[in-house]
Amino acid sequence: MMLAGASIVEKESEPDKNSVVLQAIPERSLGLTQAPNKEPVDITFTNVTCTVKLGINKGSKQILHSVNGRFRPKQLIAIMGPSGAGKSTLLDVLSGYRNTGVGGAIFINGRGRVMKRFKKMSCYIQQDDRLQGLLTVSENMSLAADLKLPTSMNKYEKEERIEEILTNLGLYEHMNTRAAQLSGGQRKRLSIALELINNPLIMFLDEPTTGLDSSSCTQVVQLCRNLAHQGRTILCTVHQPSATLFAMFDQVYVLSAGRCLYQGTTRNVVPYLEQAGIPCPIYHNPADYIIELACGEYGDDKMEVLTTKIENGKALEWFDDPETIPTMEELRKQYPLTSLKDQDGGSGSEETSQSNQRSVLIKRGFMKAKRDPTMTHLRLMVNVVVGIMLGALFINAGNEGSRVLENYNLLFAILMHHMMSPMMLTILTFPSEMSILLKEHFNRWYSLGSYYISITLVDLPISIVSCAIFSVIVYLMSSQPLDAARFAMFFAISLYTVLVAQSFGLMIGAVFDVVNGTFVGPVLSVPMMMFAGFGVTLRDLPPYLAWGSYVSYLRYGLEGYIAAIYGLDRPMLACNDDEYCHYRYPRTFLTDIAMSPHNFWWDILALTVTLLVLRTAAFLLLKWKITAVR
Repeated sequence: MMLAGASIVEKESEPDKNSVVLQAIPERSLGLTQAPNKEPVDITFTNVTCTVKLGINKGSKQILHSVNGRFRPKQLIAIMGPSGAGKSTLLDVLSGYRNTGVGGAIFINGRGRVMKRFKKMSCYIQQDDRLQGLLTVSENMSLAADLKLPTSMNKYEKEERIEEILTNLGLYEHMNTRAAQLSGGQRKRLSIALELINNPLIMFLDEPTTGLDSSSCTQVVQLCRNLAHQGRTILCTVHQPSATLFAMFDQVYVLSAGRCLYQGTTRNVVPYLEQAGIPCPIYHNPADYIIELACGEYGDDKMEVLTTKIENGKALEWFDDPETIPTMEELRKQYPLTSLKDQDGGSGSEETSQSNQRSVLIKRGFMKAKRDPTMTHLRLMVNVVVGIMLGALFINAGNEGSRVLENYNLLFAILMHHMMSPMMLTILTFPSEMSILLKEHFNRWYSLGSYYISITLVDLPISIVSCAIFSVIVYLMSSQPLDAARFAMFFAISLYTVLVAQSFGLMIGAVFDVVNGTFVGPVLSVPMMMFAGFGVTLRDLPPYLAWGSYVSYLRYGLEGYIAAIYGLDRPMLACNDDEYCHYRYPRTFLTDIAMSPHNFWWDILALTVTLLVLRTAAFLLLKWKITAVR
């Protein structure tokens, strides 16, 4: 009696039947003419372990238990297993994305992996499609090409490569569609297209079929298959593929609880299970059956039998022609060191210069800012609306001696606006940018320094314009003194406060997610307000809390405002004859609030130092976060 699983494998081996699968896929998605021009890559790993920490005082957990394996070149390889089996962890380890708590050895063409060289020939496409949603397909590709390809390559050569990739991946007709408006399958293909620009030899894909319909799944897997057969080594994690998808993979590696149950060709799964004494039932999808075994549905003893039989990944007899698989020594002879060194200088494998990265990232930043409804449009609108509201509430308060305290309240309200709006906006939007940064930085699109400089420079004009619009509205409506020097001082303090608050938000956004960040940000802002000198004057602060006023940037902001509005020997304020104006003389008010009008430049210096310290701290925290997540 023939097993159903065997008949599935036979369909894979018969060209005329297999063509039925291929006919369902558009011809344009069957591969690229630009195959890698370097030697293919053979990956071997031995005794690989991975341990993760569960949290403070919760100990640790071992995810991978001394697994071994061999991934041959020009193969599409599926890493399969139930949830929690360690599929994504193994992919993270093999790609170099995870480097903490990892043990064992990984060899590339018979030699120990050198990460700097390995990362130049590989790319990692994660499960969630991390794309610049505000940019079109064409813009995403062009900017990626400018970042990943040598600057010596002219624009027309880059455009030809982009056009070929998009045509073959079925995205050419969507060139002018924004990435956020693409379907799930199109987004996945765009993620692959972006990494194909510099023609990597090794591609790692984490769950490329998750969330896609059967047609999109087939297209993505068939695309990967053809890319692999052109000379690439492509590894995919797959949860539970259908029989059709399973047959498309050349090799399968099955994990269960961090141990290997099988490695070899897909056609050999059924014979392997039969020889192990756990035959695949009739009319059963072998992929489903081996996952059921890996889940422990038929008992843990069956898992032990399979792990022992495959020697936790050491056994190679279930490959096609295992006797022809070269040993490590033969691989070293076949791929000498000079061959590997050549791959460092291959087309597109080297990073572009820092100056080119910055210019491309700044260009991308301005394109996004122009279209961003939150960071740009809403930000400008909020400054206009809040400016008008505050101006209307405190209309003419700046020039009347009887309304000095009201004007003081206005200055503090302006300070609160400049603190909270930029900080919260950054906290809410930066974590979403973090996921894209992690992907692009790991795949060597650009350095972290280039990225950080670019986001700082891109946001500066937006901050200046928003702050200027708000300042003009509030200043004029509240009838502050019409003096160019005073307005310049007022605007300088406002802009510094915005930039410092934004840096504060960057620090929080780099470390925390949106939920925790929206809690931590306001909580940390409360001490800043307490020590600003508004509710309690600076001279009335207890000696043991006096230090707080020196670390509160709002103190320097408020003091700077007071110097701008009431300093510079401002003359007597207007006062109606029938009203008593206690603060008709500004020096009386300055004495009562214990603020000197002569400290303006010290305030500017303090805000400058605070800005530099917070910007540097935000960069260091960003660098730490990128390392910590791995």
